[in-house]
Amino acid sequence: MLVACIGCFDGVHIGHQKIIRTTIQKAKEDKLSAKAISILNPWASFFPNFPGLIYPVHKRFQIIHSLGINEIEELDLSEIRDTPPEVFIESVLAGGVKSIVVGRDFTFGRHASGDVALLDQLAPELGYELVEVPEIVMDSRKVSSSWIRELLAQGAVEKASELLGRPYSIVGKVYKDKLLGRELGFPTANIIPHRVPLARLRPGVYIVNSVIDGVVHFGVLNAGFRPTVNPSTEIKYEVHFFDFSADLYHKHLEIELLHFIRPELKFDTLGDLTRRIAEDVHVAKTWLKRNTVSSKTLT
Repeated sequence: MLVACIGCFDGVHIGHQKIIRTTIQKAKEDKLSAKAISILNPWASFFPNFPGLIYPVHKRFQIIHSLGINEIEELDLSEIRDTPPEVFIESVLAGGVKSIVVGRDFTFGRHASGDVALLDQLAPELGYELVEVPEIVMDSRKVSSSWIRELLAQGAVEKASELLGRPYSIVGKVYKDKLLGRELGFPTANIIPHRVPLARLRPGVYIVNSVIDGVVHFGVLNAGFRPTVNPSTEIKYEVHFFDFSADLYHKHLEIELLHFIRPELKFDTLGDLTRRIAEDVHVAKTWLKRNTVSSKTLT
């Protein structure tokens, strides 16, 4: 028998973490196993202008596992979105679930017509225990994935990281581009994130770090469309690590975003661009000296 939490858990922010830890604690008290049922895409993803996921699904699952839940069941919303709420809950219970743990705003079933009130109403009839986890409020606002997406679009990565309970990061593979950064004296690692629609990040320059072969390295990231040279129609992620020269091609890196320096700019000449990169590096190093920066070993 199982205690299961249900939700999308995009970002696995501090509100989601509270739900997951409540599930683990309930399972321990009842001497049962804990399970997370993760709906792969939020309801908002079926509407126009959805700003994207905070993390790729594999990163979401990695975080859930790190919190102490070993079993994760995936649910594709496109396959269950028209399921009557009662049928959906019956299918969950068929997997051996004895207790259901959800956040206060959880909705499910056709047209998101099922809610916590319905879960509470069905519990005696269907024979499960419902555990409702209160939301977390910060700055008079409920912590939510949509709020985090708003913050990322503003470049407010420090506040987004506070809501996530960990630094916001971009995960991807290093590929060889046109080597312009090396020619300018600032070699960069160009990152291809996993091919899923990710939350829109404000184009600009960020102070970042990454663990490479067990060592923390700091640098600056340009996330944007490269308006000065080789303009792109899709966002590019280019990292210059300080005092670093090893070959990173084909490595998978996780880049933590620590602080926003400035928006992306278009420069008239390569000389102007080079001088501004040098200024960005100076600003970043000064910020790092003034701030106590700690970083876990990224996985």
